[in-house]
This record gives sequence, structure tokens and C-alpha cells, in this order.
Amino acid sequence: MKPFIHAKWVSAEESDFAPIILKKFNAVKGERAVINISGLGFYELFINGERVGEDFYKPAVSDYAPRDFSRYTYPLSDKTSHRVYYNSYDISKYLKNGENTLAVMLGKGYYCQKKRLAEGDTSFGERLRCIFEITFRENRKVYSDGSEKVAESFIKSDNLFYGETQDYADFADFSSGCFKVVSNVKVEEYPEKLYRQRCPSDGIIRKIKPIFIGTDGNRKIYDAGEEISGVVALKTLSDKVIVRHGEKLENGKINFDTSSGYSDQISTDIYLNARNRKKVFPIFNWSGFRYFDVEGEAEDIEVFVIHSRVRQTATFECGNKTLEWLFNAYIRTELINMHSGVPMDCPHRERLGYTGDGQLTAETAMLYLSGGSFYEKWIADIADCQDISTGHIQHTAPFFGGGGGPGGWGSAIVEVPYAYYKVCGDKRILKKYYRNMLRYLDCMQGFCENNLVVKERDGGWCLGDWCTPEDVAIPEPFVNTYYYVKSMRQVEKIAEIIGEKVDYSKETERCLAAMKREYYDEKSGDFCGGIQAANAFAILIGLGDERTKKNLIGKYSETKTLDTGIFGTDVLAEALVILGRTDILVEILSGDKKPSLGYMKANGATTIWEGWSGYGSMAHPMQGACVKQFLYGLLGVSGDAGFKNITVKPEFIDKLGYIKAKIKLGGGVVKFDYVYENGRVKANIEKKGDINVKLIKGDTYAE
Repeated sequence: MKPFIHAKWVSAEESDFAPIILKKFNAVKGERAVINISGLGFYELFINGERVGEDFYKPAVSDYAPRDFSRYTYPLSDKTSHRVYYNSYDISKYLKNGENTLAVMLGKGYYCQKKRLAEGDTSFGERLRCIFEITFRENRKVYSDGSEKVAESFIKSDNLFYGETQDYADFADFSSGCFKVVSNVKVEEYPEKLYRQRCPSDGIIRKIKPIFIGTDGNRKIYDAGEEISGVVALKTLSDKVIVRHGEKLENGKINFDTSSGYSDQISTDIYLNARNRKKVFPIFNWSGFRYFDVEGEAEDIEVFVIHSRVRQTATFECGNKTLEWLFNAYIRTELINMHSGVPMDCPHRERLGYTGDGQLTAETAMLYLSGGSFYEKWIADIADCQDISTGHIQHTAPFFGGGGGPGGWGSAIVEVPYAYYKVCGDKRILKKYYRNMLRYLDCMQGFCENNLVVKERDGGWCLGDWCTPEDVAIPEPFVNTYYYVKSMRQVEKIAEIIGEKVDYSKETERCLAAMKREYYDEKSGDFCGGIQAANAFAILIGLGDERTKKNLIGKYSETKTLDTGIFGTDVLAEALVILGRTDILVEILSGDKKPSLGYMKANGATTIWEGWSGYGSMAHPMQGACVKQFLYGLLGVSGDAGFKNITVKPEFIDKLGYIKAKIKLGGGVVKFDYVYENGRVKANIEKKGDINVKLIKGDTYAE
């Protein structure tokens, strides 16, 4: 039966505190009861004083409802699509005979966040709200209907970016009779359709005992030992305790610049009158940090690592410890940026699902993590943020501001569904979003001048290969047009896969001719003067000649370091593997000269940085997209959609020594055991489950 037929959205008046929606109902102890529930922004559910479930930051974040885009950093006229998710829980074990108390505490989340305004006012509404429906045996129901009351909670303010303040002076617990009722609810209409959340929720993944490392005045400083997303949990011994979170330690003090965005946005949690509490921690926000300081007296201090319940499904170790570090650092970085159904750019400063960052890492994440349902949800976010009239794809999904460009960012509507199909083998996603892809390509055509993608919408950003070590030298139209051409070819493939037909060959030819006319040097064979990874971009879309390939190989054989941005690093890695020069890629990735990924390791990083030198956040997964080449290049694996059938061609790669890897592919698990010696590779491959493995013995293979 369709849920929420009779239930109403109920809300509290605008308030700084996190309101509690109260409902009394009768039940029989142990009887079967299931609740469907949603709250905007986030909610916490309690039955008779007990917290229901172990999920955090629910429901999954979405583009909740129409907003006034004129309040953003630059005004938009786009019309997007909207949805709201709900969760289902079996609450049978929480019930008692007679009168029961349901309490729903509401937090602001992304729904009405009004403090961080770097992207303008991105909030959806003034009042927090919820809807619920309990179904008992024989289809008896209890639902939100306007009879509920609003009570004041212990959370006096909450903000995803600035932290949470809790005051327990007038709050005992969530059991009946312990609430300070302040008003009746308001019944409100809410037009958006409710969808059951099928992506994993966030949860406490593991716990860390931090190390005390010193003091800063009256503050005690602690080290979690690694960059994490989560919360500090502690028992307070004084009436006021303050916890601040940051990524860097300098001169015995925490430097909050990178996590705060070089502003006053310091994630700060404040606990008042909590002496009698067993343990306290923030409810409606997480922090991204390694270090934290505590002002006031506290004990039993722990760090709870919290992110979406996405599992690591691959392991990798080898004789090159920098590459081994890189694999694990990418996994850590990606996981701590997975929250509430969104792959985020960083766990602190922005916390946005940038389409450029996300499309880059989608395939890598799905190869090494159990991210199928997670990315299926995010693809829906990308489609929802598409302008209904023009086909334009926003730069973040769900859309909460931010910029990027028409090429590497908007192409997420093509790249992420195709990556999902490639890894999971599911055509359904391609069929579902095929029309969105066509509309996007129509939109891209409108950004072309002389067959080059040269602009964004008025006021929009056009970044190209963002976040290079120095200034972005590779021309933005060159990078944008690369993604336009790539997307057209991908959509042609997708059409064939799903039984459709579309032909972009003439448009593709025009764009390729324009790229060659504008950026190719006939004398040298270089594109854009060989700057950064321009030749790699050209090679991957069939431009250039043997000199272009030779120049690319020669340049990076000599420099053995990176000069690329978020797209160029991934493109360069793929091009070197295709050209059969994985050995050069290994040297580039394992070098510790600045700028390089190895430089991050050499400087104590546990996650991948945003900026090559450490400027910006210390936890951005985007530069880790190239780690997918560990499967394709280092292990020599290729396969069909869904990896039901794979081919393995091991090649000798100097400086590796050995590789031991275990990866879940298709319906099985494959173990790789490579030993490199005397110019040959000895390979032992084992498989379990529903997967076929074909071994090809190359020139450097040894029995």
C-alpha cells in the first residue's frame, strides 16, 4: 500500500533550537509495528525514550523543493526537479503496553542552513518539519495529523558548518513527561513526492582513542592519528566544555585555515550543564578533522568515525610503499566524504556534491567500494539538478551553489551512469537517464563558439582543469571541448547498448577539427604547446600523431612529476596506461618531489589533499581518481560490463617488487599475487564466485 496516504507534514515555528515533535499513541508490547518517517532537514526518532536505529544524518540529502535562485552568489533562472526521501524502521521492540511516546527531534541539515552564505542563501524554508506513519497488525495506523505538540530539546543551535550547542539544564531525557512543551504543531502542505531511501545511511563505523599531545593556553590538544569525518564524544566534568576541530598542527597549536575555508567557519561544539551525562557528542553535524582541542574538563574522550555505510571491497599492497599509501589514502579520503547519499568534495569547508569531483572518482569508488546503491542515488541527484528547459547540469548535486564549468562538471550526467553500467553491468540506469543525457548535449551545443565550448551561463564559472600546481595554463575551452566530445561518443555507445540510435559524428568532427585548428602545432606535434597534460587529452579522443605520443612520454619520463589539475591527472594516468607506459605512471605517482601525491605522503598526509602543496583542504578525493589505474594498468585487468568476464595481462613494471591485491569484481572475488624479478612477472591468480578469468601471458610474463 502507498505510504503516507493520510499522514500530514507537521512543523514547528521558526526557532534556533532543534524542536521535538511529540505524539502519544496506544500500543501492545511486542506487537509488530513499522514506521515510515521523514524529517526536514535531519531527524532523530525516539520511542519511549529510546533512540530508534543506528543511522545518522537522515533522510538522505536531496533537492527538497523549489527555491528562489536569485538569492545565490549569481542569480539563476533554472527550474530543477525535487524529491524527499523517507526511511522505514521496525519499532516493535520499543513498544510497551498502553500509552507510548513518539519523539522526533529535527535538525537544520542542508534544509535551512542560514549561517554559511559563501554560495548565497541556499536554504529551502524557515520551519523544520516531519511526517510519519506507523502501521500495526491488521493495517491499524497512527500518523502525523496535527494533534502533535512541539517541545524544546537540549540542542540550542545546530549548523553543519559551524557546529552544535547543547544545554541540558532543563532537559532530562526523551521519555514521557520530561518535555518542555512550547507550542502546537502547524500542518503544512508539501508538494514534493516521497521516495524510500535505498542508499546506505551514515553510521558510526569505528572508534578511535585519541592521543593527548599538548596544551594551548587552557585548551588541551588531541590527535586522532588520521584525517577523519565524525565527532568527538566525551564525558564532561565541568558546566561548560568547548571542542574545536581542525586539520593542521603548527607551532603547538591547531591551524583551522584549511578546514574553515580561511574564515571564521571553525567547527565548534559547546556543551553546557552536562555533568550528569554519560557521554555527549553532536547529533546533527559531523566535522572533518585530525586534531581537536578541548576547553573545560572532560574524560573518556573518543573519536567516532562516521560516514555512509559503504564498505571497502578491495585491498592492495606492493613493494612500492608510496603506491600502497596512495591506494589506502584514496580509500580513506573517499569514505570520509560519503555522507547522506552524496559524494562530497570535502568533509568540512564545503560539503558539496561537486559534479566535476564526483564524476572523476565515481568509477574508482565503485571499483573498490560497495558504492552501487550510493551512486544510484547520486545519479538521481544529478538528474534532479538539471534545468528542465535548457538541459543545463548544475555544478553541485543536490544543488547548493558552487561553480565549475560546462565540460568536466556537467558531463557527470553521462560519465557517472556509464561508470555505474561499466562496474555494475546494469543497463537500467542508462535507460532511465538517456533523455537527460541528450538534453545535456543539446545544452552544451549552445555554449559553443566556432565549435569550441567557450562559456558557461551568464555569471557562471568556467574553470577547465582546476587546481593545477601553478596557474591553470591549459586553455579552458580545450578541456571543456574534450569533455563535450567524450560525452557525445559515450552517449552514442549508450544508445547502442539500450537499443536506441543517435549520431553525433558530424558535431564531433567539427569539434575535433576546431581543437586541432586552434591548439595543434604542426611543427612540434604538440597541443597547447605541450603544457600540463594537453597531449594526453588529445590522445584520448584520437587527436595528434605519433609525435604527440612521443612528446607526452618524453616529457613525463624526464620530469617524473605532475603539473596537472583534477582532470589532467586522471587523463594523464589513463593515457600512459593506454600507451603501454604504466612504468612512467608508477614513477610519477611514487615520486616525492613537489608537486606529487608522494609529496603528500612524505609530509605526513593520511588522506589526499586538495592543493598539491597543502593549500586548501587536506581531504579531497578528486586527485585520487587515477587509482583506478591500479586495476587496469598495474594489474592489467580488462573486462566486460559488470566484470562477469575479465582478461588479465600482467606486465613487468620496475620498482614494484610485488603486488598482492584482492578485489570484488562482478559476482566474485579475485586475488592477485605478482612477483617482479629479472625483468619478468610471476603471476598467481585465484578466483571465487561467479566470475570468469582469462590469463594472457605477455612478453614479460614468467611461468
